Amino acid sequence: MKKYKKVYIEITNICNLNCTFCPGHKRQLKEMSAENFETVLSRTHHIGENFYLHLMGEPTAHSEFAEILDICSSYGIRPNITTNGTLLGKKADIILQKDVRNVSISLHSFEANDLNKSLENYLGDITDFCRKALGSRTVVELRLWNMSRESLADPNSFNFKITEFLRENLDLGSEIYDRINETFFAMEGNRKKNFRLKENIFLGMSEQFSWPSIENSPNEICKGFCYGLRNQIAVLADGTVVPCCLDADGNMPLGNIFEDEIENIINSKRAKNIYDGFTNHKAVESLCQSCGYMKKYLQFKKI
Repeated sequence: MKKYKKVYIEITNICNLNCTFCPGHKRQLKEMSAENFETVLSRTHHIGENFYLHLMGEPTAHSEFAEILDICSSYGIRPNITTNGTLLGKKADIILQKDVRNVSISLHSFEANDLNKSLENYLGDITDFCRKALGSRTVVELRLWNMSRESLADPNSFNFKITEFLRENLDLGSEIYDRINETFFAMEGNRKKNFRLKENIFLGMSEQFSWPSIENSPNEICKGFCYGLRNQIAVLADGTVVPCCLDADGNMPLGNIFEDEIENIINSKRAKNIYDGFTNHKAVESLCQSCGYMKKYLQFKKI
């Protein structure tokens, strides 16, 4: 059976922040229980190469976070986590003890919220985590996904303060600024770039992007290409299976993993229509028709 490079399992759609760049969702707030997570993993572990414990929500805020990581270990899976970083002071040891594969920290979350802590306190927990992670098997990606193609003076005015704090607290040289400039100008379109800060710690950069919105859809089949159902698939907190990690509201339900076998779901009529549509470079779903990533993939796809 086909294996997906990425399988997203949304262990919670509840977040402790309200980032301005995040679309949020209109679904019922829900945390997937550890028992239900094991059911999902038992039905998907054979179809995925890498597993991601998020879609919406803050995974480290899950009340059974450690138990979920233990379940991953029992299946020989080292999961990937994307986090806003606010709980790393409490969850760092758990993450490293459980041998998480990758932790991506969205540093641009700070300015996108009105946090009751200073930038220094916020970054202090993150750089403490980075130092603990040095020499481990866990890769840490520090994300600044808020770049503007006009210039490095992007909308996030804290970027310089963030990189300066990283330089001082991770014992980096001043060449970090040259690396940032080089990486920025090497970015193509909306593609992300990263570079190593030290050992297993990286800085990731990307332009801002707009999430697809069903309200902004032209509602007509258009040119497009996407890796949804080719390289990735996602399971929402209630078990709904969707084609990709950008379907925040579950607008393209393919079935429910608690009610049907995953093989039946990915071979459903709707799933096949989406897959075949993109094979022919056409976006047949309304949500896809409004997606900036879909248009980006088409731009770089050789037709």
